[in-house]
Amino acid sequence: MNGERWTVARSPRDIGRFVQQTRKREGLSQGALADELGLTRQYVSEVESGVENLYITRLFEMFDALGVDVRLAERAGRAGE
Repeated sequence: MNGERWTVARSPRDIGRFVQQTRKREGLSQGALADELGLTRQYVSEVESGVENLYITRLFEMFDALGVDVRLAERAGRAGE
């Protein structure tokens, strides 16, 4: 796939791992990413840890019930810029 990095997300933990790996490849700390987005470092940490809440749990239940896969992919040309 031309070196494209991607994964199928089946849980919040999958999303968190992908976010963490991508953030690290971009050379950003959790704090720097949080600052860039106007978030707290704690929130970024929770996302990367796959912390679940009712909304995200129900969302993945809907995906599962509907046979939907969520594909996470880095945008072309983004990594390593």
